[in-house]
Amino acid sequence: METPIIQRIRVYLKNKRWTINSLSKQLNIPQTTLNRQLSDSSYVGVEVITGMLAIFPDLSAEWLLRGTEPMERTDTAPDPELNAVCIDQAKEIYKLKQRIAELEGEKKERA
Repeated sequence: METPIIQRIRVYLKNKRWTINSLSKQLNIPQTTLNRQLSDSSYVGVEVITGMLAIFPDLSAEWLLRGTEPMERTDTAPDPELNAVCIDQAKEIYKLKQRIAELEGEKKERA
């Protein structure tokens, strides 16, 4: 039988439209390990719980660990510095994707 914490992890991931695979990649934990921890016969490691709280700053630790409402924290205000960094990173990713497409086009022309 699933523990309440495992049930809440599954509910939260479904709510956020995340898969176990995407969570395992973010946590840098092999998917098989995470699957085993989220199975009926295992436990959830502290690295999963702390990792989820780091990845999802709006996730309420009280809800995750104890089941008290609400699921998401209401005291999290957007960090303007973090938003600026995210925007800069998104712009850089866009430029890199464009450069990759250019290089792939050049490679096809040479072939």
